[in-house]
Amino acid sequence: MLDSLQLIIFPSDSESQSLLRSLVSKASFDPDCLRFESTQYRSQAENGIEYLYLGARLMNLYDEIENPRPRGLIEKWIERRSGARYVMMATLIGVMIAVVMGFLGLVVAIFQAWVTYQQWKYPISK
Repeated sequence: MLDSLQLIIFPSDSESQSLLRSLVSKASFDPDCLRFESTQYRSQAENGIEYLYLGARLMNLYDEIENPRPRGLIEKWIERRSGARYVMMATLIGVMIAVVMGFLGLVVAIFQAWVTYQQWKYPISK
């Protein structure tokens, strides 16, 4: 396990090593990770070892970094409401409000026409 940590997650480049040092000092990682060197324990046949079993897990971690899941209540609420289904629901609600407002406008117009007709039919004389 330490070999896979050292060679895959924290290779010998300076950026990875500085991240490892900060994790050891701040996140309670094992300090032996800094001193581990696998070349003294490997035979010549083991130099080209590939860690295929970590590929899927590393891809899951990469996907989580690129597209993180919402963590807080507001983030979860926004995530649930950001799908195409909710856009369609919002559109339908908007159309229904427009229909109701149109119907109410028609009722007001009919009432105004009736009042106008009554005013024309029965004028007030002075």
